[in-house]
Amino acid sequence: MTKDYAKKRKTARKSNKRSPRQNSSSRKPLSPILVFVGGVLITLFAVFLWVLVKKPEIIKEVIPVKEQAEKVETKESTAAESTETESSEPKFTYHETLTNKEIKVDSTRVTTTDSNKTYIMQCGAFRKQDDAESMKVEMAFIGFQANVEEKDGWYRVRLGPYNSKRAAESDRHKLQDNNYQDCRIW
Repeated sequence: MTKDYAKKRKTARKSNKRSPRQNSSSRKPLSPILVFVGGVLITLFAVFLWVLVKKPEIIKEVIPVKEQAEKVETKESTAAESTETESSEPKFTYHETLTNKEIKVDSTRVTTTDSNKTYIMQCGAFRKQDDAESMKVEMAFIGFQANVEEKDGWYRVRLGPYNSKRAAESDRHKLQDNNYQDCRIW
């Protein structure tokens, strides 16, 4: 019986022309980044365990801080409970601190302003008077009264005079909102 079995097996091997099976459970190799991160985590855990075993005083320094914080919280809660029994209103409020705050300002310091100084804003300079006049009309529609002055063959569209630079800047910002970007203050 064993001879018959051996013959069948030999003939079965010869007749089997299939290729060997691929193992479906074969895995892709792990990425190097994953291996590196895993190694770092394992190292950190090992260092933590080593610190616990070899240097317990470091851990004791950290743990009492938490215990002290808990003790302070319990002391504060007992103190708060005792003050609540004495009076229902808190003794310190942010609003009272601000309203009772006094600020001293040196009033002897005087800011010097030159009231004689005036500012002029120029928004355009043209070779043709018609171009300058059309810009003046466009500014009139916005609400500004411009002047056209001629000097050396140039027709300049100007606004002003302004007593302060702040007033001139304010008008310049209004003009910028209406696409007059090239106005300059002198």
